[in-house]
Amino acid sequence: MKISKYTKLGLLIISSVAILIWGLNYLKGIDYFNTNTTYYAVYDRVDGLMKSSAVDINGYQVGQVKDISFSDKNDGSLIVTFSIEGKFKLPIGTEARIISSDIMGTRSIKLLINPNNQFYAAYDTIPASIEGDLKEQVSMQVLPLKNKAEQLLASLDSAITVITYVFNPEARKNLSESFAHINQTIINLESASAELDLLLRNERGNIQGVMENMNQLTSTLASSSEDFSAIADNLANITDSISAVNLKEMMESLSESTVGINDIIAKVNSKEGSAGLLINDPELYQNLTQLSLSMDYLLKDFRNNPKRYVHFSALDLGKSIYINPEQNSSASNSDYTFKVHLLSSPERLNLNNPIFEGFTKVEETEIAGIYNYSIGNSSDIQEMYPLLEKAKKVFPDASIIAFKNGRQVKLDKALRKIGQ
Repeated sequence: MKISKYTKLGLLIISSVAILIWGLNYLKGIDYFNTNTTYYAVYDRVDGLMKSSAVDINGYQVGQVKDISFSDKNDGSLIVTFSIEGKFKLPIGTEARIISSDIMGTRSIKLLINPNNQFYAAYDTIPASIEGDLKEQVSMQVLPLKNKAEQLLASLDSAITVITYVFNPEARKNLSESFAHINQTIINLESASAELDLLLRNERGNIQGVMENMNQLTSTLASSSEDFSAIADNLANITDSISAVNLKEMMESLSESTVGINDIIAKVNSKEGSAGLLINDPELYQNLTQLSLSMDYLLKDFRNNPKRYVHFSALDLGKSIYINPEQNSSASNSDYTFKVHLLSSPERLNLNNPIFEGFTKVEETEIAGIYNYSIGNSSDIQEMYPLLEKAKKVFPDASIIAFKNGRQVKLDKALRKIGQ
């Protein structure tokens, strides 16, 4: 049978096209004459992985990437379809990791085999991961160095700051002065050491004498040990005698005495009995003071005017002298006079003291070591009220006091006498 040339031409064209298609697919890694097993892996990103990228195990290429597409979840994840040539099966637990296959950053899939007796079936989805690129790996390696370098720079900056602070003009001056003082101290120590050495040389004989005296003293103490023993025995006898005393009865007696004394003191403080009244009644104290002054005045008057009290017809005692105390002109119309008492002080105050500023004619009287200061002197108590108001502004405890014939009396008694 004769084949026409057109048939031959058609067969040639078809064969050429088939060979071309097979060659192109072979170049892409698709070999139609070998058995291929297809798997899937899901990635968040592929970082430059492309179709026909190699798939290898331990550096040996066993397949290639067939397709890259978005998943149906619409979350931006990518499904990578890759095939493995031959009848090699992937154990369960195998991981498909995208790695950089060369220094130029070409991406490929590296299968990390997990030894297992169970295997993935064709078109199964296996776990996926992405290896950091060269930049990330370098960054991860360099990051600790970067942190250490930053810490080192911070430490250097602090050190430079301290050095700058230390070596400023004032600090250098202080350091120089400190070193000068240290040098002077060393010189003084050397001088003191030399003087001490000279002293020891000159006083060697005296020091030896002191040591000899100390030796003699210790010898004397050693020889007097019996006397010390006798003293210790005497002290022991004394302590035995003290211990023999019934201290309990003594303390009980003292306690009872203390209770009695406390009772007496309590009665005195409570104004019970004549002693308590005598100590706690200020009016009685003032009356006794006035009585003492009156007695003193009576004795002086008796000495100066004896005829006023004793008459002797047979004797002429000479000229009669009568001395009358001065009476204030303001008391001529009444026996009672009134003053404003400002304060009392155990120490004498100067009448020109600033506390008396604004007050005129301040009078000072002393009774039993206590100095009393008052102003005013009138038989009309109404004249004292303005002075009292003025005094209370400076002396809150100021009060009106009454006198009869120069002797202080109770104010209410004086007011009753004058009918106020």
